[in-house]
Amino acid sequence: MTVHPGALRAIAQVMSEAIRPQPPVPFDRWLPQNIVLVDGPRKGEFWSIEDAPYLVEIAQCLSQDHPCNLVTVRKGQQTGVSILALSWMLYIAENCPDNSLYGVPGLDALQDINSGKLQPLIDEWQRKTGKDVIFPTTSRSGVGSTTYEKKFAGGSLYLANANTVMDLSAKTTRFGVKDEVSKWQQLPNGADPENLFFGRFTAFRRQKTYKIFELSTPELDSGDALGEGPGHCRIDRSFRRSDQRFWNIRCPECGAEQVQTDGNFQIDRAHPHRSGMQCVGCEHVISESERVIAVRSGRFVPTLNGPDRHPGFHVDQFISLMMSYEAIAEDKITYEAKGEAGAKDYHNVVLGLPYQMKGNAPDHQRLMERREDYPAGTIPAGGLLFPAGADVQSYGIYCEGVAFSEDRQSWSVFAEFFEGATDNPQAGAWLLLEEFYRREFPDAFGVLRRIDALAVDSGYRTNQVLEWCRRHPNTYAIKGMPGRGVPAISVPQRKSVTKGGKRRRFGAAQSWPVGTWALKAELYGNLHKTGLRSGEAADPPGYCHFHMDLGEEFFQQLTAEYFTQKLVKGKLHEEWAQRREHNHFLDCRIYAMAMAEHLGLSRMSKDQWAALRARLEPEAAVDLLSPPSQAVAARSPDYPGPPEGTVVAEEPISKPEAENRWKKRR
Repeated sequence: MTVHPGALRAIAQVMSEAIRPQPPVPFDRWLPQNIVLVDGPRKGEFWSIEDAPYLVEIAQCLSQDHPCNLVTVRKGQQTGVSILALSWMLYIAENCPDNSLYGVPGLDALQDINSGKLQPLIDEWQRKTGKDVIFPTTSRSGVGSTTYEKKFAGGSLYLANANTVMDLSAKTTRFGVKDEVSKWQQLPNGADPENLFFGRFTAFRRQKTYKIFELSTPELDSGDALGEGPGHCRIDRSFRRSDQRFWNIRCPECGAEQVQTDGNFQIDRAHPHRSGMQCVGCEHVISESERVIAVRSGRFVPTLNGPDRHPGFHVDQFISLMMSYEAIAEDKITYEAKGEAGAKDYHNVVLGLPYQMKGNAPDHQRLMERREDYPAGTIPAGGLLFPAGADVQSYGIYCEGVAFSEDRQSWSVFAEFFEGATDNPQAGAWLLLEEFYRREFPDAFGVLRRIDALAVDSGYRTNQVLEWCRRHPNTYAIKGMPGRGVPAISVPQRKSVTKGGKRRRFGAAQSWPVGTWALKAELYGNLHKTGLRSGEAADPPGYCHFHMDLGEEFFQQLTAEYFTQKLVKGKLHEEWAQRREHNHFLDCRIYAMAMAEHLGLSRMSKDQWAALRARLEPEAAVDLLSPPSQAVAARSPDYPGPPEGTVVAEEPISKPEAENRWKKRR
């Protein structure tokens, strides 16, 4: 039989191509063909490189054929990295099926990831691509797969609560994700969850065929230069051990390549949409439209090299195309108004950086040097809220009144000590406190005002404090509650009971829990801020003002504590410790801050602040330099009015102010 040579060649070529092993598909090329977004403005569309160009290099490191075993991403929020981690699990299931482990901090987070992200991602992937064979038993009914396990041909995807020992045990896996690893906590038996997680990969360590992807928003910075201090943020520690890659963009004017940093971010507080990034090579301010183009053409540049360094990426909101300079500027202005807690949030979620708490108070002598020449006992201009706090001892009562402005600046109005016995709420120091409590204080405009709310510590003379506060309106018996995460002030508990042992419904004394941990962190963070007295252009939000009559003892008590971290039986304990015996005026200030929060310091809107300002402060005289809105509002009665035919909106009918029943309680 005679066969044409060309036919044999064609048959051989087809057969060789059929039996030749296909090279693995890179993850970055697989993404836009398979992943359908399940939330956000592009919900229902395929993932696109145009939306997150900085994720391409991360995806390349996660590809099957990349030699690295660990990839670290230190990120801010709204950057798209979390979707990348979930998509990687689907990529593994199709291209190199094997057991995978996805760890998250907590059961609630695990359930949210499954129902809100992972399962919808699987459903959309199979629906758009028709790849039902990959997860043949996955369904919302739970047949074959559950919230904690997704089965597929060749392996399983395990979802684990990283704060539980059993979820990190009895599994052998090759691929893994440590999601929000900075929030992983030491286990009750003293074990480190990262060590248990890594133990699941022991079977693949000798040949180094495993791969782990860790990502997280940072948390706290221990202050250690190498990031090895106790309590240091887990993701930052790992990032410091990596090659530390930062996304570089080019200036459209001079072409200088640079990393966007908060120090070069120029904020226009009056017009946040005009904010921009100052170029490091010229005076050009990069605008938002220029940023988008520059980010899409940017690149990651490693800052460290070495044989033991793995790929590590920093992804913040400055390079996220889901954010804008305007949105970042608005967030920074908002966070600044929240003191130390706001500064931590801005560093973590916007800048993608760990934050070092300014727990150690400044030197009390430095605080004395910045005292200001405003009269004691007078509420300065801008002090719209006027609460006070009192600390009860056996020999007397300490009390401080503080005025707060809309941007959380504070002024110490008075700091007094009422000497006398405190065992009888109708005698001794209590009579002096009551006399002072009924006193009226002038403000900067000559208007007499009384204390808006007085918090009295009930930790020592509990019965006396409860009875005294029950008899006086606008007074609150409070109880300091230690520990991170406790709100400034919480729901009160009724303490009075009837003869039958039941809680008294009317006329009952109440105890208000106060979270002292966060308030102390905010106060000491504000005490570190510098203002006009230090040569700055203006006093920043949260700045603390003190008058000349305050003596050294006041400042020593105000700075009497410091923030400490220590390991106790393998667990990290964070607490506020005293450096001197007397810290009473610090407690008074904390209680006054809690009352300011109760009065609406963080809750009131700009309109409510404006209404409060209009009620407490007289209108400023209108001159040629007054803003147009103020000039229009102060037009003379003979103003002819708007042109004929102009539609003028009617002023809304103001509703009567709701009765405050707390003020009338007994």
